[in-house]
Amino acid sequence: MDQVFVATYKRILAVLYFPILGLFKNSFLTVSFWCAIILTLCLQRLVPAKPAQKIFSLSFAQDVVWFFYETVLHAVVLVTYVSLIIHFYQKYFSSLTITSLSQTPGWVRFLIGLLLLDLLYWLQHYSNHKVPLLWQFHKLHHSQKELNFFTDFRYHVFEYIVRHTFLVIPFLILRVNPPVIVSFAVILGWYTRFYNGNIRTNLGPLKYILVTPQSHRVHHSMEVDQSDTNFGAVFSIWDFAFGTQCRNYDTYPDTGIDDESFPHEQTIGLKSLLLTPIYQMLYPLYAISSGSTSAADDKGKLVAHRYAVIRSEASETKLVERFDGVSE
Repeated sequence: MDQVFVATYKRILAVLYFPILGLFKNSFLTVSFWCAIILTLCLQRLVPAKPAQKIFSLSFAQDVVWFFYETVLHAVVLVTYVSLIIHFYQKYFSSLTITSLSQTPGWVRFLIGLLLLDLLYWLQHYSNHKVPLLWQFHKLHHSQKELNFFTDFRYHVFEYIVRHTFLVIPFLILRVNPPVIVSFAVILGWYTRFYNGNIRTNLGPLKYILVTPQSHRVHHSMEVDQSDTNFGAVFSIWDFAFGTQCRNYDTYPDTGIDDESFPHEQTIGLKSLLLTPIYQMLYPLYAISSGSTSAADDKGKLVAHRYAVIRSEASETKLVERFDGVSE
């Protein structure tokens, strides 16, 4: 019995604990992380898209909590779902692998792999907006009213499953080299933090190549005709190629979703900050289970009603006042 227990314990460490710890170490405990956040916060202070938005606000605190949720949930998806896809492919579909790219020069393979990865991200993001079922989960990311450095961690766990389905299978078929994947992950990981910030810039001529804080803010607009544009992850070339690029380069709209029932963060109390992501992840499940893709369905309202019990606590209201006083 002791041997079974020890074996199980080691398996849990190998499958969950170490991957999660690794993700934390490779993000929160790196010099690049702190350089990126300091640079973004300084730019938000110097050239804010929305000057009235506080740097250390309730929305910022909630997205910091999402950072910890995202790290754990993403690790679980990586070590379970993605591992299963790879195992299933290698066992039954390895004959589909295309090896012709291996004959090309290394820099050509790297460039093709980088562009392919970004295109796949574009396709996945585009699908999230065009398929009603996927939008129910993706709109959680769009619920943020105050874009900040940590906003890109605000994702439903189901979206990671969708994303890696789009990415992993083509990777396996085309045998994308690991260095390309790692390089893209590093670029995407830190560049997306920058353009999610409350920063007023369209990067000048670079906007024709790269996603910018201005173009991504347009994508997060509450106006559908704006949020239905600018799907790029790193490069804007796909939006220009497919006609989905918003050509208004000087607008900085308000962000969020038009859904009064969505359980937005309301108070900065620890209990509320920890439970709000759970309510936000449950919200689309209630809507889908009712057979409706409308955000204002009865079950969705029930989630919002239950969540309202948390935000009504007087002690948390006092904490909000203290927090606001510090940030001013």
